[in-house]
Amino acid sequence: MNQNQLQILKLIRDNKYMSRMDLAKALNVTPAAMCRIIKHFLEKEIIIEDSCAPSTGGRKATMLTINNQKLGSILSISLAPNKIFFSTGTFTGDILYKKQFPINNRENILNFILEKSEEIIKELENISAISIIVNGLVNEKKGVSIFSPHYQWHDVPLKTIFTEKFNLPVLVENEVRAMGMCEKILGECKDVNNFVLINVSEGIGSCIFTNGKVYHGHGSIAGEIGHIIMDRTSIRKCSCGKRGCLEAEASNSAIINKLTSQIKLNNYSLLKDTLKIKGFLDIEDILYGVKERDFLSTKAATEAITTIAHSIDMIISLINPEKIVLMGDLFQDKFLSNTLTLEIEKVILDEQKYKLIISKLFKNIYYYTGIALGMYSLFSNKEFTQNIFFINNMEVN
Repeated sequence: MNQNQLQILKLIRDNKYMSRMDLAKALNVTPAAMCRIIKHFLEKEIIIEDSCAPSTGGRKATMLTINNQKLGSILSISLAPNKIFFSTGTFTGDILYKKQFPINNRENILNFILEKSEEIIKELENISAISIIVNGLVNEKKGVSIFSPHYQWHDVPLKTIFTEKFNLPVLVENEVRAMGMCEKILGECKDVNNFVLINVSEGIGSCIFTNGKVYHGHGSIAGEIGHIIMDRTSIRKCSCGKRGCLEAEASNSAIINKLTSQIKLNNYSLLKDTLKIKGFLDIEDILYGVKERDFLSTKAATEAITTIAHSIDMIISLINPEKIVLMGDLFQDKFLSNTLTLEIEKVILDEQKYKLIISKLFKNIYYYTGIALGMYSLFSNKEFTQNIFFINNMEVN
């Protein structure tokens, strides 16, 4: 496929439906030339015509869409710290099936996802690709989980294991980069080529998009913002072994640990009884404390927000993104998100223009990450695209 053909297919994929005229205008191609290319794709059954699809107004045009029935669907496996999310979806982003499971046995987690994947593939059929999303360090080219702290995985060849088991194309990616792909294809950054997504959860990570593509960096470990040292005097040790990292100072886990320590020192907090009854606190408890204006909860959360603001200042100065997308529980609280904006404004230069956006995909993000990876890779990853066409008996010149 040449570049024009790939661009056409990407536009149809990302917009779900497009007319021939819209495609010609978008790519500055003559209508006659566009019709020739579209005819070729229709003959190869890569796309189909849909007269019932929504139009952009005026005379109803015949719209073009990806032939999902021919291409099949993507099985997405997203491994969060305490849950595993399974979903299937089309190459245009429609979720067909979703289910989550708690992680009860971390030592047997690989066998568990293999067994569940086999059940889903047998039950649903028409699955033509598998996407595996895992936290930690990932070599996406080799499909290897280099290190996943939550599961204590070291150099696990996920792509090889799943390819040999199911004989399907397999993609493996880091969870935050997959979140960035979600925003690029399905979310707030469809028309943005340069942006950074920051995810704050048990850890902190980021995804960098430059010129419309994910930046992986040398060794595929770009975006590890959580391990930038923010406080060299800190005694808080990070999972990476360093002290004072952003993750150790401002992640959900860090906030919970700070507040728990203060309560155990007999400092008053509205959450004291909650800790006594449950034996632990979670981020929802912290946000409840902030909402109820509990002093210690608010102090721990705002200190974290201030630290995150300073890290965003570094990103703005270094990368100069058009948008920064925020993913995480903390940013769902209006007081904390407003505090973040104010703290950033205190430290950035007047000339540094950016947009700060809270992700609208947050609640269902783990169901979409693997689907977005499959969508992003189709027509971008040559090996993956060829394999998808091959298993579906599709020939493309």
